Amino acid sequence: MDTDDEMDVDTAADDDHDLDADAVEFDVEPISDPVGTARRRHGAGGAMLAAGMFGLDIALGRKPKEEAPIVMAASSEPVDIEKDGIEVPIDETTSVFAPPQPPSDPFPPRRRRKT
Repeated sequence: MDTDDEMDVDTAADDDHDLDADAVEFDVEPISDPVGTARRRHGAGGAMLAAGMFGLDIALGRKPKEEAPIVMAASSEPVDIEKDGIEVPIDETTSVFAPPQPPSDPFPPRRRRKT
């Protein structure tokens, strides 16, 4: 193997190409492999079913519906309605206020099964 003295290293080239990480964009699309995913998750039967459904989708010629992102301008910062409640103005003199609701239990108690 060559020693460091014999190796030709160009360190000046790195100084010429200083780029911010935010300025670099990649044109790489994620790989979508539904058959391979089905094979890994559900075995050979899942792969055969996914391949059949994928073939049916191609045969019917359905195109995925593209949904445009919806952007709305807001006059102020969003309010946390779970903590502060919400007030909706109806007109200049009338408004409706809904207080915040108490937090619900994520795991409500269940009835015991009869055995």
